[in-house]
Amino acid sequence: MAGSILYLHGFLSSPKSSKACETFEYLQQYHPKVRFVAPQLSGIPAKAWQQAQEAMSGVKEDVIGIMGSSMGGFLATLLAERYQCKASIINPAVAPHILFPDYLGHHVNPYTQESFELTAEDIRLVEKLVVNQLVQPQNYQVFLQTADEVLDYRLAQVLYAQSNLHVVQGGDHAYQNFASELPKIMRFMGLTKS
Repeated sequence: MAGSILYLHGFLSSPKSSKACETFEYLQQYHPKVRFVAPQLSGIPAKAWQQAQEAMSGVKEDVIGIMGSSMGGFLATLLAERYQCKASIINPAVAPHILFPDYLGHHVNPYTQESFELTAEDIRLVEKLVVNQLVQPQNYQVFLQTADEVLDYRLAQVLYAQSNLHVVQGGDHAYQNFASELPKIMRFMGLTKS
């Protein structure tokens, strides 16, 4: 076993999202001994954070790094700060509590059909978790696209200014041409094609 990569998907997404699937397929092709761990995370932030911590406790002995997209990038940062491991994150949510008021109320995850309510209490909890300064900025590789229609990429650009930062003009929140970044991500994680 060459180790594990933990992948954390975004809000209202799943391990069956295109980025998660592309990552899994890339690992299967080039690094078949690496274990790809991608838990299904709840839309309720406190539950998602708990699930992310549980997944990390299952891989922390051999974790190569964490990947996360959007809200998953937020959670990946929390874990990387706690465990001081590498994290590659894509269009991360840096301050989800600013955005979440627009999402208050009832939601259904289109992948899993999970039905849940996002409440003001959920937003307060997320605000308490926000990271304002990184302990080891060099632990992070960050991919941002400037035309992200959901998040302001400039917030991430500030937080991760001292990190391995890639800012691509245009694109969108899903991150266009994500698969083309996978070789860079794996090199950052210390994996080279055999």
